[in-house]
Amino acid sequence: MAMTAIALCANVFAARLLPYWQNVVFVVHILAYFGFLAAVWVNAPRVESSRVWSGFENSGGWPSLSLAVLIGQMPGITGLVGVDTAAHMSEEVRDAAKSIPRVMLITFAINFTLTFVTLVTLSYHISSVTDALGDDTTYPAIYVLRRSMSLPWLNFMLVVIVLLLMLGNLSYLTAVSRDLFAFARDRGIPFSGWIARVDKKRSIPTNACILSAGVSACLSLIYIGSPVAFYALTSLCIVSLLQCYSLSIGCMLYRRVCHPETLPYAHFSLGRYGVPINAVAVITTTWGFFWCFWPQVYPVTAPGFNWASPIFVSALIVAMVYYAFRGRHNYHGPVVLVQGRRRQVS
Repeated sequence: MAMTAIALCANVFAARLLPYWQNVVFVVHILAYFGFLAAVWVNAPRVESSRVWSGFENSGGWPSLSLAVLIGQMPGITGLVGVDTAAHMSEEVRDAAKSIPRVMLITFAINFTLTFVTLVTLSYHISSVTDALGDDTTYPAIYVLRRSMSLPWLNFMLVVIVLLLMLGNLSYLTAVSRDLFAFARDRGIPFSGWIARVDKKRSIPTNACILSAGVSACLSLIYIGSPVAFYALTSLCIVSLLQCYSLSIGCMLYRRVCHPETLPYAHFSLGRYGVPINAVAVITTTWGFFWCFWPQVYPVTAPGFNWASPIFVSALIVAMVYYAFRGRHNYHGPVVLVQGRRRQVS
C-alpha cells in the first residue's frame, strides 16, 4: 500500500522528473547486481557442474520428469513478459518509431544476459534445492545470500533490492496508466470519459494513474484476506499478456506473408529476419499460453489449483458481452492526441 501511494505521488506530482531518476536507478541496479554476484561467487558453497547442467528433480509430484520440466518452464517464460512496456510510452518519446524498438531490444539483451548469469550463479550455489525452497524467507535467492554474507550485509542488500523494486513500481505505474489511458481515449472500456481526462496543468492522465493505483491497492488488500484469491486474480495477468502477444504478432505475421502491400512504411524493420522472428514469437507465446493453465503441484488441491483457466474464461466472456452490446458502438480508434506532433499528408 505504501509503495503504491509513493508511486502514485511520484507519477502525479513529479512526472517531469521520471526520465532523469531512471538513469540513476539503472546505474544502481547494475552496481547492486555485481555486488550480489561477487559475494555469492566468493563466499557461498558450490556444487558440482554435473549437478547444475544434468541434474533434474521432480518435486511437484508429477508422474513423469518430462511433464515436470515442461510445467516448470513457466517461471522462465514469465520473465519474458513485459518487455513491451516501453511501447506504452511511445506518445511521450521523440522519434518513437525508431527509438522504442531499439530500446526494447537493448533492454531485452541486457536483462537476458544478467538473468542468465544470475540463474547459473544460483544453480551453482544452491547446495540443497529442498532446503532453499523450504527456507523461512520462502525465497531461494535469499537462502543463497544468507550463506554468503553476514547478517548486516544481507540486510543492506535486501534494502537495496526493496528500494529498486519500489523505484521500479514508479515506472510500472507510469506504463500501465498510459496503457489504460489509451484504451479509454479510444472508448474501449467503461467510464472512458473520466479515465481519459488529461490534467491540463501537468499534461498527464491523472485519473488513469489514480485508477491504476487504486486497483493495485485493492489487490494488496485481497492478499491480506486470502492469498489464494490474490494469486487467482494475478494469474490472469500472464495468461492475458501471452494471449495478447500471440494474437497481435500473429496478425502481423499473417499480413506480412499474405498481404505485405497493406502494411505501412516502417521506420524500424527487422528486414528479411522479420517473418521467421515473428513465427518463432507466435509459437513461443502460444506454447507458454498453453502451459500457463497447468498447476505447479500434483495432486491438485484448492490452494495449489491454477485458477487462470476459470478467471481467464470469465474475463473473456465479460469482454465479449461488453463489446457486443456497447463496445462496438463506442470504440473509435486509434485516436491520436499528441501535443506538437506533425501530420504529414501524402
